[in-house]
Amino acid sequence: MNKLYLTIILISFSAFGQNNVSKAGTTAGEILAMPASARGLALGNAVAGFEGDGSVFFWNPASAALVTETKISASYLPWLVGTDFQHFSFVTPIAQNLVIGGYIAMWAMDDMPVRTEQKQQGTGQYFNAGDLVLAFSIAKKMTDRFAIGLNTKYLQERIWHSTARGFALDFGTIYRTDILNGLKIITTLNNYGTDMRMDGRDLNILTDSYPSGDGNNGEIPAQYTTDDWALPLNFRFGVATEMFRNEMFSLDVEVDALHPSNNYEAIDIGMELNFRDILFLRTGFSSLGQSDSIEGFSFGGGLVIPLEDWKIAFDYGYRDFGDLGYIQAMTLGINL
Repeated sequence: MNKLYLTIILISFSAFGQNNVSKAGTTAGEILAMPASARGLALGNAVAGFEGDGSVFFWNPASAALVTETKISASYLPWLVGTDFQHFSFVTPIAQNLVIGGYIAMWAMDDMPVRTEQKQQGTGQYFNAGDLVLAFSIAKKMTDRFAIGLNTKYLQERIWHSTARGFALDFGTIYRTDILNGLKIITTLNNYGTDMRMDGRDLNILTDSYPSGDGNNGEIPAQYTTDDWALPLNFRFGVATEMFRNEMFSLDVEVDALHPSNNYEAIDIGMELNFRDILFLRTGFSSLGQSDSIEGFSFGGGLVIPLEDWKIAFDYGYRDFGDLGYIQAMTLGINL
């Protein structure tokens, strides 16, 4: 098993070459990169090696193998420029060392008036847009140190009457060592899948294929053809550990290196202070060192209320987005 993991690490490092071109705005499926929980938002996305909540499959499907109870979570993020993002997820053990789960993510905007060159104040019609992700996930603990996980995802993007569809996979691993209080080594490969292309009745047009001819038909049905767009492939390699623990509190720290297909390489850092598994204080920084990044400092907290047979968790997260303002997130979780 150690040889298998070493092979995975070597392959991962070979893929982690220097990216000298940002390629920003060259991929579809931006919803795939939106933080799935208030906790992840507060930790600067550096949460792939921490003990997971209900959204654990989104961050690292392998970490779900460490879950020992059923967890459900619902997150709401008022996203940028007046849009909304919602994420619902669950994870549950079904056998020894085997865990399954899934999630649904939705992004949407309000209606906007349709404007044309001739009717710049609006045609009287309205359009909107929305994205959807459906995922089924599985994780398995291979040994007491090593776990693997997989997400299978269906993605749909829609604007007015046109839609693009695609499928993607996430792969994850986590390996616990004997050093630094059980330091964990994390690798994830996200959004390996199909290209996406818009299609729908908005692309139907009437055209004149021979405008200079006599007696020709000026309203021949035709259709625009759109380009294929790749998904935002992202490789993450990181380490996470419990820096210290006493009877009152503990401190977890994670540092991740990112290699995205649509941007420069970067670093995510997250820290979580845990008071008796009841009160949590979190801070982080995402996309550190990335040229032209607008993301900045993030922070948040959480509260777990133990009941007789289950627990309720409330999480809050905040992240600075520079000139675009900031994002706040709220997550409600239930542990059964």
